[in-house]
Amino acid sequence: MNKVDLAVLLTYFVGILAFGSLFGRNIRSTSDFFFSGQRFAWWIIAFSCVATVVGSYSFVKYSQRAYVFGFSSTQTYLNDWIWMPLWFGAWLPVIYYSRVQSIPEYFTRRFDSRVGLAVTVLLLVYLLGYIGINFVTLGKALDALVPWGILEWAVVVAVVSGVYVTFGGQTSVIMTDLVQGFLLLIAGFFLLGIGFDYLASGHFVAEGGSLHFI
Repeated sequence: MNKVDLAVLLTYFVGILAFGSLFGRNIRSTSDFFFSGQRFAWWIIAFSCVATVVGSYSFVKYSQRAYVFGFSSTQTYLNDWIWMPLWFGAWLPVIYYSRVQSIPEYFTRRFDSRVGLAVTVLLLVYLLGYIGINFVTLGKALDALVPWGILEWAVVVAVVSGVYVTFGGQTSVIMTDLVQGFLLLIAGFFLLGIGFDYLASGHFVAEGGSLHFI
C-alpha cells in the first residue's frame, strides 16, 4: 500500500464521518436519535436500507459464489418472493398501525413482558455475534492494507463506530448510508460494464462436456 492509497483511504473515512456528523449534530430528543425525527423522504430511507444490507464485500462474495455455483447462486434472493406477501400483508400493517418501535416491544404487547425480555436477550446475543464478525472482517481488511493487528483494528473500528453513532444518532447513519449507496451503485454499474467487456473479449469452448471461457 503506497502513500496515494493511504491518502485515498484516509480521505474517504474522514470525509464520510464528517458528512454524517454534519447532519447529526442537532440531536435534541430520543425521536431525533432513533428515528431522525421522521423527517426523511422514503427514497433516502431506501438507500440507507440497501447500503446497510449490501456492502463492497458483496461484489466479491456474490461473484465468487456465482463462479462456483452458477445461476443457482441467485436463489439466495430470488426465493424472497415467497416471504414478500407475508411482509406486505401481515407484518407491515401490524408494525405501521400499532406504532411499535422495536421487535421486543411488539412481543411485549402481543404476549407479556417476559416474552419481550426473552426476545431482547436473543436479539442481543445475535447482534453481538453479527456485529463482532463484522468488526473482525473490517480488522482483517484494514490489517491487510496497514499491518497493525486484526484485533487492534477491530477495536479502533468499534470505538469510532460507537462514538459516531452515539453523537450523531440515526441521522448520521442514514446520511452515511446515502453516500455509500450512491458509491455502491456507481461501482456496481462500473463492474457490470467491465464484466460485459471481458465477456466480449473472449469466447467459450466446449471441453469435457462443459463450457469454458477463454
